[in-house]
Amino acid sequence: MLSAPALSIGLQACSGPRATPAQGATVPSPAPSPPSNVAPPTFVKTTSDTRITRLIDVREGMSKAALFRAASDFLTAKYSIDVSDAKAGYLMTPWQASFNRGGAPDLHYRTRIIIRFIGDDWKQVSVRAEANWQRDDEWDIGYDTQILEDVVVELRTRIGKRS
Repeated sequence: MLSAPALSIGLQACSGPRATPAQGATVPSPAPSPPSNVAPPTFVKTTSDTRITRLIDVREGMSKAALFRAASDFLTAKYSIDVSDAKAGYLMTPWQASFNRGGAPDLHYRTRIIIRFIGDDWKQVSVRAEANWQRDDEWDIGYDTQILEDVVVELRTRIGKRS
């Protein structure tokens, strides 16, 4: 059995060296994170489907399978997919917390992406980037402008009509 002084020395040795700044040295402080009670600048509060949804005209000559695979491949490269229905032409990600607050998840802000091919012939695809911002006990409903723009640009590149 170790005595109290021997145990204390052993614990101090295990704790490793402690770096202390030299006298007069400036120690950088971590960058302040935005206040958690302010919604991200890309959040737009709205319940209007017109503002939340973008339509993309689909490129001629692509089969439904190829269209769905291109949209699915894009989503799985950056997100996880919660709902996938190839027959209905529907993809949806789960709600995801953002990582905008100093690298840690911000549980007050969540987003999801919904991609839906329109009509029986799939000549258009609907894209939504829904977002919710939590204030107190309520969620504001809207969309994320940056995520919506990023998804629309990528899908236009992959499956959109060529000029």
